[in-house]
Amino acid sequence: MTDFLSKLSGQIIGPMVLGTLFPVLLFFTVVSLVVLPITPFGHEFTGLVSDPYHWENSGKVALLATFIILVTTVVLYNLNNPLIRLYEGYPWKDSFIGKRKTDKKKEQFELVINLRRRTQILAREVVINNLTIDVDPLEKAADLSGKLIDQNYPNRKDLVLPTRLGNVIRAFETYTERRYGASTIALWPRLQGVIDASYATALDNTKVAFDFMLNCSFLSLLSTALLGASGLYWKHPKLHGLVQPWEIWVIVLAGLSYVLYLGAINRAAEWGIGIKAAFDLYRLPLLSKLGYDVKPSDLAEERRMWDIISYHFAFPSEDGYPELPYRLTNTSLIVEPSSVLLTIERTVSTVQDDALEIIVTVSNQDPAVAKATAVTVREEIPASWSYLDGTATVDGDHAVLAGIDPLLVKIGDLEYSQSRVVLYQLKKQQLHP
Repeated sequence: MTDFLSKLSGQIIGPMVLGTLFPVLLFFTVVSLVVLPITPFGHEFTGLVSDPYHWENSGKVALLATFIILVTTVVLYNLNNPLIRLYEGYPWKDSFIGKRKTDKKKEQFELVINLRRRTQILAREVVINNLTIDVDPLEKAADLSGKLIDQNYPNRKDLVLPTRLGNVIRAFETYTERRYGASTIALWPRLQGVIDASYATALDNTKVAFDFMLNCSFLSLLSTALLGASGLYWKHPKLHGLVQPWEIWVIVLAGLSYVLYLGAINRAAEWGIGIKAAFDLYRLPLLSKLGYDVKPSDLAEERRMWDIISYHFAFPSEDGYPELPYRLTNTSLIVEPSSVLLTIERTVSTVQDDALEIIVTVSNQDPAVAKATAVTVREEIPASWSYLDGTATVDGDHAVLAGIDPLLVKIGDLEYSQSRVVLYQLKKQQLHP
């Protein structure tokens, strides 16, 4: 129990101190030295910060300052997620300014996609037509635009947010969907239980660096607002002169807030690289931890599997979606889209002493009356048996095979209420002494 509490306190107190307490200390210092002197309040805090001996001589003020700093730290730490969402643009994306900025980001998104597509086409045309043009700049432009899309934008135009930070975060949030057909938001809490402790610590460190930059940016912006409001109220330019020190500090703090915001974007990109790598490294161990013995044979099959798992995590009570079996059965289906519900009936009969005939009937009984495309029947061949060449048929016609072991029979598209009958034979393998 003591070990658990020490680990828990280390996981919470460490990020709180580095990512939140230090920015709050800087904020308290700026407010005490810059904002409070132009107001009739809180001059004792100014003296406390400017003269370290006040911590010994002014016990009550020092205690009050400590209390304010600690409370502010705890509040800001617990507001971390809402603050990130504020900077991403979620709360104000439907406002007039939010819509304008979102439309601009979408235009930039389309521009980069078109640039990538056109440079790829141009590079291909140069090679095909044997033109005497250096193709390297076109390929580099295509690669650069591709990296820009992957690192700075989500996988769909409708997911674009009004801020650069929001799109950088959404870029790695949608990475797993783009690459594996999996939902990052649904799987991340589960993946954390599989990640190695050393890797999790490194990932936490990048998140702390991001929190530090973002909190400093927010508190600098808050200091700017407090200083501007205080200056206009107690040191108005019409009464105390057009150029005053507080006005310069407003510009400095506002510029600092923007620079720190840019730093937060860079740290978010680094954080995102770690999260993407975590899915690349630990997604298959997560599959085993979830109880599935099924191992994908290729990326296309893996995408279908994660699509099903992610959907059931997001909608656990939904029964109109296929279930992924924990163990691979003799017969399974590869379906696009993976949300279509198909039924299977399988019969086995003896043709000869050394041959079996298998009949698989596949029917589309999807509740949403959806069409299934590119359906493939996957049959596991039992040990000591092999497929008898030329026996596979679909509705009596010669079947198109995509593989022999396991046997992959393509049956094409299936409309709602439509069925296909797959027939094939197995022969007993001869054992050689």
